[in-house]
Amino acid sequence: MIPLIFVFLCMLFLKSSALFPFTNPQKSTSIALGFILLFAFLFGKQINRFKLPQITGFILAGVVCGPYVMKFLSSTDVRGLQLLDGLALSLIALTAGGEMKINRLRGRLKTISFIVIFQTLVIVGGFILFGLVARSIFPIFSEMTAPTIFAFSLLLGILATATSPSTTIAIINETRSQGKYSDLILSVAVVKDFFIIILFAFSLSISMSLTSLSRNFDMNFLLNILKEVGFSIGIGLIVGGSIILYLKYIKKELTVFILSIAFFTYQISQSYDYHPLLICLTAGFLVENFSAQGEKLILAIEKSSLPVYVVFFAISGASLNLDALKAGWLLALLCVLLRGGFKFIGTYFGAKLARDDTRMQKKSWAGFISQAGVALGMAIVIEESFPGWGGEFKTLVLAIIALNQIIGPVILQRFLVQSGEAEKKGLD
Repeated sequence: MIPLIFVFLCMLFLKSSALFPFTNPQKSTSIALGFILLFAFLFGKQINRFKLPQITGFILAGVVCGPYVMKFLSSTDVRGLQLLDGLALSLIALTAGGEMKINRLRGRLKTISFIVIFQTLVIVGGFILFGLVARSIFPIFSEMTAPTIFAFSLLLGILATATSPSTTIAIINETRSQGKYSDLILSVAVVKDFFIIILFAFSLSISMSLTSLSRNFDMNFLLNILKEVGFSIGIGLIVGGSIILYLKYIKKELTVFILSIAFFTYQISQSYDYHPLLICLTAGFLVENFSAQGEKLILAIEKSSLPVYVVFFAISGASLNLDALKAGWLLALLCVLLRGGFKFIGTYFGAKLARDDTRMQKKSWAGFISQAGVALGMAIVIEESFPGWGGEFKTLVLAIIALNQIIGPVILQRFLVQSGEAEKKGLD
């Protein structure tokens, strides 16, 4: 706590000192980077003491220090530091692909498939229906056309389906849980994010067609979508193959190599309208399942990713428009409640049709509430793709993620304890 307070007071002194030239944008952004890296990291450590994920602390630190509260970071600083978004998103997608281990999934593939499919259908369908019904209730929809509302609701449903494998892993490790429920929940979380990123690529292109007068939704457009996704997967295989060869034969400066691959893959693919998340996801999947280099890849990412993630999540919090959130907090809360209900329905029917046991049907939805990197990454892509309403969309999603990151770990921990898979000493 003392280092956190010290860093905070130092920044407070600098901002209040007339001697320091914060009017210089370059110096201001440099100081903002150093400060938010230290403060958010320390804040995340403190949050973790309350059994909450550090990611939640990073986001809240950004909110506190951003342009709407303490104003330690200006809007210019936030925009400048968003340069790291692409790097962080690529690392997140590489990790998601690396966590998709085929050997671990084979045993319960039927239950995993049914839960993933039914959760997706129920959540996406439920949010589309909600958007069409709520268009006359919430101000955010007041100036949108019907196709735009459909696109907004479709993408919101896709993001609502995503779960956080990293948070799930953290809670399972923290409680030292072992057993079929722990394994199934983690497997579903990983498979679902893999599936959702592919579905997101299609949905993003469809939504851009629905909201653009210059793009007709016809067979040629569908072929272009398939082309974009297909080329993205093909590029991902090339990138994955390059990583395998480098890790196997060169083996030097792995951290620099992985960061370079992640950064340039995102920037170049964006320039050519391909899907960077899908490219990196495919690359990570290939390295993990078709080579002996999967562990090396994950270790290299872990060594380099923490400072990138700290800044990424903190700046995401700092970019949260609190004025817009004040007007839309009721919608965010309602979306959290709807998402929880849809998760329960999808999980129940998926597990029931797979003929899994009663506890799995009625209780395992508790393992799919947390959200983090993948959902936030997709929200940032949507913000860039839809200048008209993308900012409001991201603000809403950030609020939903923050709430889910607070309640999700608590609910999952309680389920693992009730199932008997958590060790008591793991909760001390």
